[in-house]
Amino acid sequence: MYIYSGNSLQDTKAPVMPLSCFLGNVYAESVDVLRDGTGPSGLRLRLLAAGCGPGLLADAKMRVFERSVYFGDSCQDVLSMLGSPHKIFYKSEDKMKIHSPSPHKQVPSKCNDYFFNYFTLGVDILFDANTHKVKKFVLHTNYPGHYNFNIYHRCEFKIPLAIKKENADGQTETCTTYSKWDNIQELLGHPVEKPVVLHRSSSPNNTNPFGSTFCFGLQRMIFEPAGANRGHRLQREAQTLSLDTWSQELSSNT
Repeated sequence: MYIYSGNSLQDTKAPVMPLSCFLGNVYAESVDVLRDGTGPSGLRLRLLAAGCGPGLLADAKMRVFERSVYFGDSCQDVLSMLGSPHKIFYKSEDKMKIHSPSPHKQVPSKCNDYFFNYFTLGVDILFDANTHKVKKFVLHTNYPGHYNFNIYHRCEFKIPLAIKKENADGQTETCTTYSKWDNIQELLGHPVEKPVVLHRSSSPNNTNPFGSTFCFGLQRMIFEPAGANRGHRLQREAQTLSLDTWSQELSSNT
């Protein structure tokens, strides 16, 4: 049974969050992935915040503004654009480092990379421990059944993809939060390498009831599809999307 607003289940949308629920937080209405000739270059975030004013009755208007962050931005750049993160997480290991083209990938690091966690934006930003520059963005879809479900607000991202076809002019397709993994593979091409298995055994909660997931890499983007290791019963939407600074494909057919 479905309960929804409007005349069509396919066209219905969630109602706008009341200003009384913002409680001083900033939310992302949409996140556009910026791309250049080599791949993703950064994010453009359309942010929503409740206006503030003196007294008990704050200005009852919604503020809408845009901020952009890019690979290579410093911590200070990100803080000035997005404000303080809700949490800072220091990585104990980098499971994807083995796929890096760097010749120093096997050399143990003396310090750990760290994330800025923005829960209400649905975004994590990874900084290099040595340079303190942005090296990765992680976008969360808040998919039911995911390990981090209901921790992050859903990131409504859009990724423009230039598709070239034989005997036809190039056209632009858009990958969104709701795109299915099978459709993404049709647009970007099927991966050629085996996926990275993500166990999360090093996480504080070692009793993960959802099991391991697979991470597939295409065009400097790493997708973690829902249900990729559980057959086709789930719709296999992307649970998380990571945008990386290095160009390396990690994946294989599912």
